[in-house]
Amino acid sequence: MERLRVKPYQLIGTALLLSVLATACSKNEKSATANGPPPTSVQLQTLQNNTLQDSTEYIGTLEAEQTVDLKPQVEGRIQQILVKPGTLVKQGEQIFLLAPDTTIPQFNSAQATVNANVAARATAAQQLRVAQSQLRSAQSQYELALLNAQRNQFLARQGAIAQSQADQTNTTLKVQSDAVRTAQDQIKSAQASVNQAGANIRQAQANAAAAEVNVNFKKVIAPISGSVGNITLKVGDYVTTGQTLTTINQNNFFDLQIPVPLSRSRQLRTGLAVQLLEPNTGNQLGSGNIYFVSSQADSIAQSILTRARFSNASHNLRDSQYVQARVIWSTKPGVLVPTEAVTPIGGQNFVFVAQQNTTKDGKSQMVAHQIPVTLGNIQGQDYQVVSGLKPGDKVIVSGIQRLRDGSPIAPQAASTT
Repeated sequence: MERLRVKPYQLIGTALLLSVLATACSKNEKSATANGPPPTSVQLQTLQNNTLQDSTEYIGTLEAEQTVDLKPQVEGRIQQILVKPGTLVKQGEQIFLLAPDTTIPQFNSAQATVNANVAARATAAQQLRVAQSQLRSAQSQYELALLNAQRNQFLARQGAIAQSQADQTNTTLKVQSDAVRTAQDQIKSAQASVNQAGANIRQAQANAAAAEVNVNFKKVIAPISGSVGNITLKVGDYVTTGQTLTTINQNNFFDLQIPVPLSRSRQLRTGLAVQLLEPNTGNQLGSGNIYFVSSQADSIAQSILTRARFSNASHNLRDSQYVQARVIWSTKPGVLVPTEAVTPIGGQNFVFVAQQNTTKDGKSQMVAHQIPVTLGNIQGQDYQVVSGLKPGDKVIVSGIQRLRDGSPIAPQAASTT
């Protein structure tokens, strides 16, 4: 059997062919690597130490610190409305003015009576002063007549003068005595006139004060400081006694009733912090504290009534406003992760974190690494992290729907949470 012989040039050609094929395969592999998927553009957030809250949210309606229905004390027709709804007013500020009708003339008449009685008392006082002056003059004349009568009686007994002359001085003494009694009676009469005039003045002043009250009743004033409620009345409307014209809300502070389940009774105490939230947006409206805890439980609802108070310094709270209240039972340090960074898969939550890897050619490449996490309650826009993440981890918060474990990423501007 003849052996097949291969010529040298054939071996050389085969070697060249194999070399070309190997080079082509190598180029195809490099080309395939170069044409792989580009890095996904993502945003990162660096986790930091935070405060975790054990809290419960409740729904309720705000109540103004004090609300007063503004009612007139007399009936009448509205002459003026001096404020607009929502105006902040001070205690004693006039809100409505009713038409005066007969109250002003009655008050003017009563005041005129006061003035007349004051004038009458002045006249009586002048008459009293005249009577007192007359009494002093009569007493002087009486004392002189008494002295003359006593001297003449002595002289008559001594025979120095006639008895008739002594009798004449006695008559003069009696006349002066009568003048003193008359002056004293005039003083009593004048004093009685002064006293009566004083009584008339007091009565007239009482009548004038009553008339003034009726005039003031036509002025409907704010009994407390606060915000004016809605006003549906208009000038010219007739209102009756006890009719509600508007309300005044003292809105520096607002209260919120919070029924807390009995299961939380061990944690319930005054001073607990409460955050006030807008139900639709979740934005925080304010913060306050529980200041009242009922000593009795609601047997039907199995809850305990509490009240929390909130300051309205920014004037963004309204009476009867529907709000959401978050009662914070306790706090502890921990980590929060944005809700948009979490992906639930088969009952397990996962988060992509940015990780620096080294490629086969020795280059550094940022990739997405998917890790399982255990989460707690939602706190604002974040989840509380129970396990799986720590401060300093860079979590991916955008573009996660295009990622899988090990996908190359191109981080954008980073932020912290």
